[in-house]
Amino acid sequence: MINCIIIDDDPGSLHLIKHFITNTEGLNFVEAFTNPIAGSNYLRKSVTGIDLIFLDVEMPEMTGIQLLEAHKDLPPVILITSKEKYAVEAFEHKVLHYLLKPVEYSKFLKAIERVFKTHALEDSQDLDYLFIKEETVLSKIMHKDILYFEALGDYVKVHLKNKSHVVYSTMKNIEDKLKQNKQFIRVHRSYIINLNYLKSFDSDTSVVEDRTIPIGNKYRAAFQSRLNII
Repeated sequence: MINCIIIDDDPGSLHLIKHFITNTEGLNFVEAFTNPIAGSNYLRKSVTGIDLIFLDVEMPEMTGIQLLEAHKDLPPVILITSKEKYAVEAFEHKVLHYLLKPVEYSKFLKAIERVFKTHALEDSQDLDYLFIKEETVLSKIMHKDILYFEALGDYVKVHLKNKSHVVYSTMKNIEDKLKQNKQFIRVHRSYIINLNYLKSFDSDTSVVEDRTIPIGNKYRAAFQSRLNII
């Protein structure tokens, strides 16, 4: 869930953005400010828990650009403006996107799609574990403890050093969950291995810990290109 705040002195524009946020899955409305100084005070106290700021440019007492200049390390910002002339200045401040008033929902969606992608990437890079479900129990498995994944029809077997877990999933789903973690690579239609446990390999097989894993023709080139071969 992406937590959003709005800073906009235009009540009509603020209400519209709030309506878009509350009706868009994956977004959560947190707070809104019609006074930019009040919004600045809120951000100065803490930006923890805030993932996205919708910020008007033309406001009395403090413009959106001035607010950006007054704060460091803000969450992603989408500027709201009635004039395109602010676009260049916006991107100088590393603004993620800008929306022209009156804001259309289709343009709003296009802007936040970049936020969703950025958020998903950061989340996947931060996670170093999986939760796997067996019957009614969810168990936390650290990436570093996984030797390899093995496809078993409609199930996937997760092999650890001293035990294994069988989960209802597909290899494609597992691969998607791990795509930002470079220690894992698919070497066969039925196997994804942890490169940290790779001991040796030849053109057809790899040895992961003490287990022999086949290497498929389709995956051989990508597998070898990931290794530090001299």
